[in-house]
Amino acid sequence: MKCSLTNVVAVTTLALAGTACAGDGGSADDPIKVGSINGITGPFQAPEVPQAVRAVFEEVNKAGGIGGRRLELVSKDDAMNPQRSTEVALELLETENVVALVGSSSGVDCGLNRTTYSNAGVVSVPAVGMDTACFTSPNIAPVNPGPSKLMTTMLYYASETLKNDNVCLYYTVLPGSRGDIDAAVKEWTDITGKELTVKDISVGEGDPTPYLVAAKAAGCQAILYNAAVGPWFAQAQAQGMRDVDFIMGAGGYTDANAKVIPDGVNVYAGTEWQPYTDETLPGNKRWAKIVNSNKIRKTAFSQGAVMSADLFVQVLKTIKGDITRESVTEAFKSMRPIRYPMVGTSWIFGPGDAHSPIQGSRFVKVENRRWRVLSEGFIVPGKN
Repeated sequence: MKCSLTNVVAVTTLALAGTACAGDGGSADDPIKVGSINGITGPFQAPEVPQAVRAVFEEVNKAGGIGGRRLELVSKDDAMNPQRSTEVALELLETENVVALVGSSSGVDCGLNRTTYSNAGVVSVPAVGMDTACFTSPNIAPVNPGPSKLMTTMLYYASETLKNDNVCLYYTVLPGSRGDIDAAVKEWTDITGKELTVKDISVGEGDPTPYLVAAKAAGCQAILYNAAVGPWFAQAQAQGMRDVDFIMGAGGYTDANAKVIPDGVNVYAGTEWQPYTDETLPGNKRWAKIVNSNKIRKTAFSQGAVMSADLFVQVLKTIKGDITRESVTEAFKSMRPIRYPMVGTSWIFGPGDAHSPIQGSRFVKVENRRWRVLSEGFIVPGKN
């Protein structure tokens, strides 16, 4: 019998009366179905995310599963289409009857489906939280710091670690990201007592010269930047901006970007996990084993996928008795913090109405067209 979303809510309410919905976890012989909403087509494509989650699950299955039951990942592509995202969330909950969502990597999932997850009593552990809703919902807890916390750390790194007095922001505002930017700047100001010298969120993909000329005139010593890499840094070199510290977010941390950044320009990037370009770092050996043995693309997003799957399995193993949607949710709401070496702080879901457990970032710098991991370790604003 399939279980409707209405019935799911009723089951949660009547659990003490002993009612149960057969689809929520299934019998002891059925696989444990786990959902995920990912960008496979559309403007954000990260097929390596569900591939990595599935690889972790297959590793568990080969070792006997969870209490003898196999883990089965049901990944849905929402193509970052709002209507499609809401549809696939309901498919996962009502048709597939998943016990949880793990390893999601959609840019629209959290904001659209947060209420649906709360009403269904299901938890989501995204591999990549991309907007504020991912970090301010009772039933969602990502395994990355997220864009707002990462920007706070980038600003903190610019002013407190690199010791720059005049910190500037030249950004392209992506849909829905204005609030994250404002929150990050405010948090940095609250921690350090400092203000931005320039805040320009109108940067486009055209000629970067006017922005860089303005930055020089303003005396910017550090510039946070998030748009097209090649033209911006070629022009920065032409402008003689050799003493400026340019800092990009995790999206700029790619091998392709390192190859087009000219010599003589100081370019850093903040990472949300241990820098993936060094497989020897704590936590990365585990990730590298998964992606290398399964021929999965090496990206920071695949790091989040492995981490979310590992955490899910670890919490699942604490459950005594039947593994159902209700027992899984209860396990995450009552869990103890887990220290995972790929990130800067312990991860916990917990009972709160908002979840932003991962703080801090590590930094890398371009040298000779390659990223070099810097030695400071994880930077957590206000703590180091």
